[in-house]
Amino acid sequence: MIKKYMLLFVSLFLMQTSCIGEDIINDFIEPELRILNPISSLPVPETYQLNTAYFNNIGIEEEAIVTWTSSNANIITINSSGFLTAISEGTAIISASVQENDVFLEESFTITITEDGTVIIIEPIVKAGTIATTSSYLLTGTFTLQEQENSDDLLLSVNSDYQATTSLPGLYLYLTNNPNSISGAYSVGPVSVFNGAHTYTIPDTNINDYTYLLYWCQPFGVKVGTGEILD
Repeated sequence: MIKKYMLLFVSLFLMQTSCIGEDIINDFIEPELRILNPISSLPVPETYQLNTAYFNNIGIEEEAIVTWTSSNANIITINSSGFLTAISEGTAIISASVQENDVFLEESFTITITEDGTVIIIEPIVKAGTIATTSSYLLTGTFTLQEQENSDDLLLSVNSDYQATTSLPGLYLYLTNNPNSISGAYSVGPVSVFNGAHTYTIPDTNINDYTYLLYWCQPFGVKVGTGEILD
């Protein structure tokens, strides 16, 4: 009888201290085509290789046939592999598209072609977002994600307005393309800071690889907070 009471007590304790979310998990998201390394300008007669990623309806990257187009081939050309060649001064739109069954996706950006010899300075990209709880537990704050000069690493900076309850056991932080799942996600690691500013270094990662921060309760396999990574 004592063992039964002890088991009941432990079960109730775990229920009170667990981080089981209050929402119903649905892994479906809209498929997405992403140009990973767009540029704003290119001098004549330089070339540049563009890369893309296609994510299915659960946020997992898949192979896809990408069609590339230039709005003005007299200014800049692009081949079927996404290889750009600057031809003459001017502005053009570069587009990438994918047709998967009944889903058509297209992404584009504007590029300016400059005179031969013009120095192009590419500034590191900085993105930002807001962390929001998806449970009854305290989890809030803002963050920035930015490229590091002369490096393939990213710096994730969680700002001083960040707060999280210490009652969350086994809390992990991920970068993901699906705010409801860690399938295919990048594990930043266990959360050890619950108040104030702190940083994480994300090695060998493109700033366009992921679209969400995801706070995940590892013991129970549920999310407790997300933050969309915005331009």
